[in-house]
Amino acid sequence: MAGPCRATLVNFGESWTRQRSSHPTWRQGGRDASVRDAARAFHRYLEQVAVNAEQEQDMGDILVQRTLQPADGSSSTAPLRMSLASDEPLPDLSVQATSTAELPQVSLLRQAERGSTDAGLRVETAQGVLVIQGDSVLCPCPDCGSPLSIRLWLMVVDCWHCDTAVELSEEQREAIREALAQAAPAEASTTVAPATPAPSRSRRPAESRPRTAPAAPRQSASPRRQEDSLKPPRPFQLGPAWIISLLLHLLFILLLAMITLQSTDTWDAISITISTYVSTDDTEGGRIQEVDLRQELADDLPPEATQNMTEEEVREVMARADQDARELQLDPTPVTPLPSLSQVRNRLSGVPGSVPTFSARDPRLRAEIVQQEGGTLLTEAAVSRGLRWLAEHQNEDGSWSLTNYRYAGNPNNSGDAAGTSLALLPFLGAGQTHEYGIYKENVAKGLQWLIRNQRTNGDLRAGDNSNHGMYAHGQGTIVLVEALAMTGDEQFRDPAQRAIDFIVASQHDEGGWRYQPRQPGDTSVFGWQLMALQSARTPGTGLRVPDETLRLASYYLNTCSQDNGSKYTYLPQERSPKASMTAEALLCRMYLGWTDDDPRLRMGMKWLADEHPPHRTRSNLYYWYYATQMFHHIGGDPWEDWNTEMRDYLVNSQVKSGENAGSWEPGNFEHGSTGGRIFTTSFSVCILEVYYRHLPLFKQLELSGQE
Repeated sequence: MAGPCRATLVNFGESWTRQRSSHPTWRQGGRDASVRDAARAFHRYLEQVAVNAEQEQDMGDILVQRTLQPADGSSSTAPLRMSLASDEPLPDLSVQATSTAELPQVSLLRQAERGSTDAGLRVETAQGVLVIQGDSVLCPCPDCGSPLSIRLWLMVVDCWHCDTAVELSEEQREAIREALAQAAPAEASTTVAPATPAPSRSRRPAESRPRTAPAAPRQSASPRRQEDSLKPPRPFQLGPAWIISLLLHLLFILLLAMITLQSTDTWDAISITISTYVSTDDTEGGRIQEVDLRQELADDLPPEATQNMTEEEVREVMARADQDARELQLDPTPVTPLPSLSQVRNRLSGVPGSVPTFSARDPRLRAEIVQQEGGTLLTEAAVSRGLRWLAEHQNEDGSWSLTNYRYAGNPNNSGDAAGTSLALLPFLGAGQTHEYGIYKENVAKGLQWLIRNQRTNGDLRAGDNSNHGMYAHGQGTIVLVEALAMTGDEQFRDPAQRAIDFIVASQHDEGGWRYQPRQPGDTSVFGWQLMALQSARTPGTGLRVPDETLRLASYYLNTCSQDNGSKYTYLPQERSPKASMTAEALLCRMYLGWTDDDPRLRMGMKWLADEHPPHRTRSNLYYWYYATQMFHHIGGDPWEDWNTEMRDYLVNSQVKSGENAGSWEPGNFEHGSTGGRIFTTSFSVCILEVYYRHLPLFKQLELSGQE
């Protein structure tokens, strides 16, 4: 048998014989075949790689000489010869423990015709004898006796049979280093007779590692090569090749990033000389031409309005419009003066979302904001005329009536919460409060009527339990909150907070609102309640709105959504989306956190602009109210297209003469017969106030800064 194979078997022969001789399975006929088969396989593996090994598979004989203790108590040192190819069970032997110093010698019998071949370096330690072959140390497993091969640079291995972690002790490592240092340069030949080694070990669970056969040992190498194998691996051997490649490429990229190229051209060579000389010569400019006044006012007057008008009539129309628009900017006797204009401008220059949404209603800034946001002198004149008509039809107690507005001059004429709340919205939208504006007395009387008729639980319906009731409460809450936010008057704080609390208490468990408190919701009533909550969230009001209420509101919108949230229905169980409900719901989505680049918002806006433009929906004033606000917040081309059609139609359709001059005919709009002239006029004015009624959500106003 070849030298490396026999040297290996010497290492584990004694330990295997000692530990397996008393095992029951061996005494019962050798039924533990797995260990013996593994040993045979390992023996064949070593024999194939051994130096000068022949192809036949001779199984060597192991001669084990030990101190045996027979059953009669006598001592015997007779050797025991057995063959690894034998299927016979081992005899029942009692092994007497011996100290490490008294370990017996184990020799390997070679067949005479094989000759003698050295198997490696033999190292004796206190724990036993080790054999060094190449860059490996050969020894048996201290637990099961299976042969092991330990790499010199690793010094640890897991047993392939029992999964025991076997690690060479520091003493064994030092002995190996000394043996390699003292060995001659030439390869040595020694007969190896190891005793039972006892390297340090720790038991691992058997299922933690797969059982793998140890690698075949190499032939013995030179002492210098064996000594080098004890050194730790180089840094580039510690990881996979792709990690090393990645690190090198990253280092190269960092080096390239640190290299800067300086252009040969320098800016110092470039200079500009500005002359301060002013010539006294008069230079003629371009040719002088006469400008048609109609062309100059094309942006203010719709084309169809000037077709049958002379130049003088155009001048007269514009003069009246300017006079009407200026009424809303003046107040010779304010109750409380407005803040300084510079303070208002600084407030408007803040980040969108952090500025009070009603700051742009300041009458002193209205002309500039109207021109910048798409309004005209005629839209402002229409707003002024609409407010004048509403003020003329207010009852003496401060209320408005949806149905009996014609009898407003009668001292006994009674109003209702729906008419009063709806009429106050455009006054506040134009910056008219109970402290400032030509209509401050009308606003003050209307606010006091709402507070007088509010119940202790915050209900503003004033006894109206019809389908209009919750609409009136939502609109009335908006009025109280805006009065508080625009003036800071604390008399409105408690009524406004109680009105908000009533909305919170009236919400259905699925997030909606409808005609009665706690009733499953519809999107129409839902919108007014959410607008009131959004007004209360304006910075500076200090009003409380529970986050849970807003979370449930978002859930309700999810139940009414179609096409991934881009369209909405009137009721959750419906499947056909409506333009008015979609515009209302998308506006609510903006206030609940959707951004202007949300694809669902963009899809819904495109659907409304393409399928439901103003010229196709002129009769649906309710749809226009929400769609106009939505398009204004988004801005861009869709807003410009919508705004041009909307403003021209409303300006032209306003009643121009008679007792109802300044109002809008109810018969021209859906729901006009139900809401009446108060409804159509209030909504139309609010739509034309869109340029300053609420600040844009997604952009900042850029004002000139001039006082």
